[in-house]
Amino acid sequence: MTWNDLAPPRSSPPADETAAARADNRTNLLVAEYTAIRAVMAQKSAASHALVGAYLTVVAVILGFVVANRADPRLLLAVPVLAAISGITILRRRQDREAANRYIREVLRPVALECSGDDRVFRWDDFYAQQRGSRSLLYEFGLQLVFPLSGLVCLFVTLPLLASVAEWLAWLGGLSFLVALISAYVRQNRSQLARTVSGSRALARRLASSLRGRSRNGRRS
Repeated sequence: MTWNDLAPPRSSPPADETAAARADNRTNLLVAEYTAIRAVMAQKSAASHALVGAYLTVVAVILGFVVANRADPRLLLAVPVLAAISGITILRRRQDREAANRYIREVLRPVALECSGDDRVFRWDDFYAQQRGSRSLLYEFGLQLVFPLSGLVCLFVTLPLLASVAEWLAWLGGLSFLVALISAYVRQNRSQLARTVSGSRALARRLASSLRGRSRNGRRS
């Protein structure tokens, strides 16, 4: 006689309990992954705003040295390089946030819908996109333009002051950095820029047609 003969056989849990346990584990993993992604997105957003503040502080310090302390204005040649590095970093973090939003929308949300049977889960991104007004878009657009505009202004100011080959190389280096920043900005915002251009064209056509109608009415009268 063996131990298996003496010990009572273990009864396997019912299929319903096993399925419920698996569903609970799946839901917990889903919520944990969603929470982790949201935490990373919040960290990247906070880091982006901190980077903008640090960049503006550095630019203000350089301007203070040049204007108040009568320092060499060619110190402004450092601004385009800083602007390009900061701007590309901001664009990269924004791209990461957009990838995280797509992952939540295309991967996690179907799983959550399958687990809960409710179509209203994980709809924050769609809700925020609907509630976001033109002010938010203008703020984001202006925030992204801070870097190339400040760099271009510094290049324009320092252009008449260049006297040596090293200074010209520094100026051209800053220009190349800004070109890289602008190209990255255009690639990432291609769809938005296309919509803006098409909207501007439609507005210009409406204005032209209205002006033509007024001119015709004036001639008839």
